[in-house]
Amino acid sequence: MGTITTETDGHLSAEVDLSILLKSLRGLTMWRPMVILAIALFAGVVSLLVLGMLGSDIGGVGAALLAFLGMLICFAFAGAGYLGAGCSLAASVQKRDTPSISASLLFGLYGLPRLIGLVVVEALILLGMLIVEVIIVEICRIPVLGGILSLVVFPVLFIVNMALTAMALVAFNLSGPALWFGETVTHALGHVIAVARSRPGPVLFVMLLLFLLYLVVGGVLAVMATTAATFTGSLIMGAIGGAMHGAAESLLGIASIVQNPIAAVMGNSYGSTSSGYGGGSIPINDSLYVYSLLIALAAFVVVVVAIPNTVLQLGLAYLYDDSTRLVDGEAGTAMVGNMMKKVSAAADATRRKAEAAAQQVREQTQKASERGRATVDPDPADHVRARPKATFCKKCGSALTEDDRFCGECGHPREDLT
Repeated sequence: MGTITTETDGHLSAEVDLSILLKSLRGLTMWRPMVILAIALFAGVVSLLVLGMLGSDIGGVGAALLAFLGMLICFAFAGAGYLGAGCSLAASVQKRDTPSISASLLFGLYGLPRLIGLVVVEALILLGMLIVEVIIVEICRIPVLGGILSLVVFPVLFIVNMALTAMALVAFNLSGPALWFGETVTHALGHVIAVARSRPGPVLFVMLLLFLLYLVVGGVLAVMATTAATFTGSLIMGAIGGAMHGAAESLLGIASIVQNPIAAVMGNSYGSTSSGYGGGSIPINDSLYVYSLLIALAAFVVVVVAIPNTVLQLGLAYLYDDSTRLVDGEAGTAMVGNMMKKVSAAADATRRKAEAAAQQVREQTQKASERGRATVDPDPADHVRARPKATFCKKCGSALTEDDRFCGECGHPREDLT
């Protein structure tokens, strides 16, 4: 295998480096990243299963909470192992001194927030693009004009989404390798976006070949591990089959709680590890048999996942290192910086508009309240001024109305009109 090159801008530029596939197979002989990932996966899977087993004894809401906590711990260990193994592989790619296992695991733990932040930012970018597309599609609902626009918009959207899908696959799969090389979130995002914009096709092609290689290696190891597990299980069941049968049933119950914690909340109960599995069984052995099955299951997962994953990670590390040499990473970082500034400016403008609108609403509410008080509770002096003064005849004292020009009793003329 060699490198497929094409002529671009008057010079030869490496487009598809198929030698990465051969380089990635070297991961089968690199024990340090395997051990890093194996330790993390083993700790995560054992934590998940042990907490699930404790939840099976508790039942109810406690079982669901322990299962959820176990999944969080398992994901945290897996992420730390992924980043730690990648750190060790990146050092090998750059021909640096390989860090120790403990240093790599610490790197993975400290790098978890960066990985989460990078994935969240990339997801928000895709969400923003989706919102723009939704607005464009809504425009196509306009009578007559929308139908005419749809003749162009719908095919263009399909092509754009195909390109976005390829770029998203490249960006997401190279996000981890960017952090393996010690990049910050901003620089990592700038580099993966630059690669996704400039070389999505070649990078995606090599990436797909790496995943196929991963499946082949993983499939071979899965067959070998299944054969070994079957042989080992037959030996164990032949010696202490009754007790191990009960332990296997408890393990299935634990897996059911981890898989469906809602069922545990609803009150489903599973076999407790403290109960006997048959006549003459020893309780402490019964519990230890369950833990032994947990450890064996974790070892199976480690063998099937850790070894082929090292091959895949080494290939992605080479792919990222080669791709970033062929693109302008600084331009990508500058683009990300400008994007962040625009987002920040838009957020500030939105905040100012929201504050202005809120202030306007408060002022209008205050004015309406003052008008309401003036209508409901008028000034008492206004009542006094508005009330007509009483008029009486000066001669006989009879009451006179405003329309009376003479007293109705004695006929004396009103003096206030004379």
